[in-house]
Amino acid sequence: MPEVCHMCKSRPARVHYTEIVNNSMVSLDLCDECAEEKGVDVQKSEGHGLGDLVAGLIDTSIESGADRIGKVSCASCGYDYSDFKKIGRFGCPDCYEAFEAQLIPLLRHVHGTTSHDGTAPPKMAAPAIVKKNVSDLRRELERAIHDEDYERAAGLRDEIRILEDPSGEGNDV
Repeated sequence: MPEVCHMCKSRPARVHYTEIVNNSMVSLDLCDECAEEKGVDVQKSEGHGLGDLVAGLIDTSIESGADRIGKVSCASCGYDYSDFKKIGRFGCPDCYEAFEAQLIPLLRHVHGTTSHDGTAPPKMAAPAIVKKNVSDLRRELERAIHDEDYERAAGLRDEIRILEDPSGEGNDV
């Protein structure tokens, strides 16, 4: 027997609604009509996959003018950004580049940042850190050369060599 709506207590509940009130979680099973009274978009509540969640978040994100028009599309698969907004999934890997302008504000809105600073498995952590440090040092080296600070550039070059070849065997170049 289907669950009965917690609000009207007469119609079958189709929507599970959860909200936080005064640091307490309140969960209700609601019928479509009562869910709409609570402000829940019943059509979006039908899906339960990650794509549906992302699609819901996209509608609440900051949108650019091109995003509102929905005419941005991927050259590889023909997928429109409006398709991504509807189902929350891309058509191909090239969509990430095609929709970059729309994704940056979305990622910033959802995650607070546009880069992933997660953890790496222990075996991979050290090489990844070294690679990032070398990358940072190379940027500093380019700046030092541009500023004609050749003494600093030489020091940075030496630091990069040590990080890239800690044994010191290739440093005689």
